[in-house]
Amino acid sequence: MRLVVALMLGLPLLCAQTCAPSRLLPTGAISGSLDDSSCQLSDGTAYASYRLDLPSRGQIQFDLATPGADLILILRASSGARLDSGKVIHRPIEAGSYTLLVNGRTPGQLGAYSVQTAFTAEPGVMCTNFPNAGLNQTTAGTLGGSGCVMPDGTPYEGYWLTTLGWGNLTISVASTDFTTALILRDQDGYAIASDASQISVPVEGGSQYQIVVATSDQTGSYQVTTSFEPAPSETCRAKKTLADFDSDSAAIAADSCSVATPQSGGLSYFNYYDLTVSAAGLADVSVSSKDFIPTLYLLDDCGNLLTIDSGGGPGPGQSEIRLQLRPGNYSLQVFSSASSGGAYALAYQFTPGAPQLCVSVIANRGDALPGALSPSSCRSSLGLADLYTFTLPAPGTLSVDLSSTSFSSQLAIRDPKDNLLVLDEDVQGLGVSHVSADLPAGSYTIAAAASSGSGSYQLTSKFTAHDIPPCTYVQALSIDGGYIQRLGPLSCRGADGQPVDLYEFTLPSDGVIAAIMTTREITGFLTLTDPSGNVLRSDYNSYGANDPLIVQFLPAGTYRLAARAAYGGVGGYYEVDLRNALGPRPPFCASKGKLPLNGSITGNVSFAGCQYIDATFADIYQIDLTSDTTIDLRLNSADFDGYLILLDAKGNVVDRDDNGGGGTNARINRSLGQGTYYVVAKPSSDYTSVGAYKLSLAQSQ
Repeated sequence: MRLVVALMLGLPLLCAQTCAPSRLLPTGAISGSLDDSSCQLSDGTAYASYRLDLPSRGQIQFDLATPGADLILILRASSGARLDSGKVIHRPIEAGSYTLLVNGRTPGQLGAYSVQTAFTAEPGVMCTNFPNAGLNQTTAGTLGGSGCVMPDGTPYEGYWLTTLGWGNLTISVASTDFTTALILRDQDGYAIASDASQISVPVEGGSQYQIVVATSDQTGSYQVTTSFEPAPSETCRAKKTLADFDSDSAAIAADSCSVATPQSGGLSYFNYYDLTVSAAGLADVSVSSKDFIPTLYLLDDCGNLLTIDSGGGPGPGQSEIRLQLRPGNYSLQVFSSASSGGAYALAYQFTPGAPQLCVSVIANRGDALPGALSPSSCRSSLGLADLYTFTLPAPGTLSVDLSSTSFSSQLAIRDPKDNLLVLDEDVQGLGVSHVSADLPAGSYTIAAAASSGSGSYQLTSKFTAHDIPPCTYVQALSIDGGYIQRLGPLSCRGADGQPVDLYEFTLPSDGVIAAIMTTREITGFLTLTDPSGNVLRSDYNSYGANDPLIVQFLPAGTYRLAARAAYGGVGGYYEVDLRNALGPRPPFCASKGKLPLNGSITGNVSFAGCQYIDATFADIYQIDLTSDTTIDLRLNSADFDGYLILLDAKGNVVDRDDNGGGGTNARINRSLGQGTYYVVAKPSSDYTSVGAYKLSLAQSQ
């Protein structure tokens, strides 16, 4: 449909492409080459894409070497927004998943490149955002590269593995650099098995496990291999391995694979297929059903979601995925929208070769653009989409509206390098989306997309030229106070053209600060910077679903907070609060000290403690037992519902308790072998629970 619109308007076309990323380690090196077969951004420049998973926050370094071409790096958040760019990127970074692009600065810039990466983790921070591992794959890693350490200081690397059906899982690790150690934990942190190099254990279907690679001496490179064999009676199996031109007629039924649906508490049923791609090319999968609307998920060999479609096929009950893939193994999941399932037909075609062009229509400001999302539309990171390019001759406000009675709409403004500036999603299913941004003169891409479905739509735009004034007002903020503000027309404008409010505070001495943004009207995003605007920390949902929380130790000095909406929008009311705990740097998630046998400790859980993996604040203490002992460990508090977790020296959960001590107090009474343990003393729920406690350890008779 985009081509038809372009011919009707007599407008030229630009092109953009979406391609699956390769994996990038936090510490290591990659090399490659951009050429005529590489993917392209909307500005016609070639790029290569890499996925980076960071288990904890810290300092990241990317150094690009390009001997024969003018190439740059672009670092994006998982939302698609640009965080940084250049030949060298050295900056603080949060735990999470990111995309790194190696990109030609201008069209025609092609050639070989290499990228060196290095990461230094923030001390005293727990690792949680581990990369995924597939059921049948070999993954290379670097022990020590993520900065994760066990309670006893041993470096380790972790992976999340999710099973589909019941069966037997075999994991092996090999290294020529160090003596390996291997642990498999369940989703609650209990160790299921451990060995120096190989584990083979039965596992449950639809469950998550953690693979831990560690060492007994030094660090270095390694390879970890997983292999899964379904149980003889297991019916959740790959329906088939799809060839380059293939089809299948099957049904989703009660014996298909299933996964729990958090919203309803019920089960969603699906079938899955394996794909092996031997050369770069375009994968095209379509599924049609008269019984349900198929939802298709395409995943890489690690289980990372690459793309999704629901109802984006040529007719009712039809869905389709098209994506440029690199050589490797992939998985396709076909979900039923009906609990009863039903029959479907699948068609798969793989075409080796360079990426296909995704056409972007060059549109005029103020045009009313009728269109239709169809199987020939682009398959963007937002889903099925039509792309339009607008050129602004002067700075001003660009407003765009998308309306459709056929699909749930999404609307985004992106810069010439396809970095996300603002996004609006039709979460209520009304078929209407609106975006607005105050932007400097230049070219921008509008993505008119569907989160589900396809069909006709109307796109309208309006541009009002005006100067964008610099932000000169900064609200002073007490280090133990707060401020209620409305994000909106009177706010400053950020680099993304969206409202942002600035606050400034001064720490008289070193200390820990907690910055919190709470709101019911927007999805909050909070950034901590130095006075020059250099980003130190950022967050958007640690405190709650839409509420950011930043806890950071800072030297004495002046700092700023920037409060905005995560994805832009019309704005709304919010509150920003700041708290402080002046003093030397606390241990955070390292041990605060030793809890002696037949002794006790009084303390106070606060934001200056450990940000534990379950979104609570905690204090951690070391326990040394010189012989086998039956312990009586108690946590008493009148301020919060106490919760105890007992870990061994390697971080495996040994025991836990909520209310075993009577009332809301916690107690662990059990026999332990000689050795070192760590106790996590914490509230049972969320960051709002804090206060005084008494932790005691006695030898039980």
